[in-house]
Amino acid sequence: MRHRFLDLAAPVAPDLIEPVVGYRQWRLRDGALWSPYFEMRWKRGVNTARCAADRVGPHVAPAHRCTCGIHAWYRPCPRLASAGTADLVAGAIVVWGAVELHPTGMRAQHAMVAALALPVASAAKRRRVRAVAAALEVPAVPARRLAAAALACGRPVPRSLVPRRAPARGGAAT
Repeated sequence: MRHRFLDLAAPVAPDLIEPVVGYRQWRLRDGALWSPYFEMRWKRGVNTARCAADRVGPHVAPAHRCTCGIHAWYRPCPRLASAGTADLVAGAIVVWGAVELHPTGMRAQHAMVAALALPVASAAKRRRVRAVAAALEVPAVPARRLAAAALACGRPVPRSLVPRRAPARGGAAT
């Protein structure tokens, strides 16, 4: 089953007013997707970030001086899609709300799973990924088709908005 958030024929808004595509990994556990570093079970539909650290006082995630928020990369990482572990799975999400852009990825307030990547080697893991995808009502696709599946739900962050890495301290920019 595919879901669609926007009309792709509509003009692109420069302030990311439409859902943005990102890529990430989860752990497969108990027939569900779990964030790898934070005890958060992903559910069908909207997932909203919350801060568990509260180092900078009460705030809505993502906060600039915190690491909270739903993390995602800008591009899929094909070598991670078929991770050699029994529990890692790659996929695509769409994010919206407050979104903080960084040189290698983003952190967002809200997200929804858009598609899951099928592993190449393990038939048992493929069955598990398909079962989770069906429960989330998203497609399970070969890793090479993950970006295309994600574009049915949102748009990538324009390169012009991605911050550049700061040069190392004391060194010249390269």
